[in-house]
Amino acid sequence: MMDWILPLALVAVGLTVLLSVLLWWSHRRFAQLERKCDALKLLQKAAQSTNDHLQREMAEIRTGALGVGRRVKELEQELELLSARQDEVKQNDPEARLYNRAMKMVELGADVEEIMRECELPRAEAQLLVTLHRRSQ
Repeated sequence: MMDWILPLALVAVGLTVLLSVLLWWSHRRFAQLERKCDALKLLQKAAQSTNDHLQREMAEIRTGALGVGRRVKELEQELELLSARQDEVKQNDPEARLYNRAMKMVELGADVEEIMRECELPRAEAQLLVTLHRRSQ
């Protein structure tokens, strides 16, 4: 009976050492994983903070863009109204119509005599229109 006690004791000691090493290794590995988990939690918290900040900025940008869009639309409507009024003033001003017609004739190559005759303009004004047109080219 004593013959098997020594080998059994050696196996028990070996198993105890092996279990102690495994326990030490498991504890060490658990500590490493716990540190990694803490680091990931910090990263997640920083990412969440950055995400919240970016969402607030996007909301501000969206609000600003809507305001700018409304203002652009108002300005476009105002420009259209002013353009329509300007066209109306041009149409109702007989002198402007004469000068517009005279400028069209100059652009089409009419001479001073023809402009004077068709638009009933004085020679000096007809010559001025022709001279201005030549300089602009």
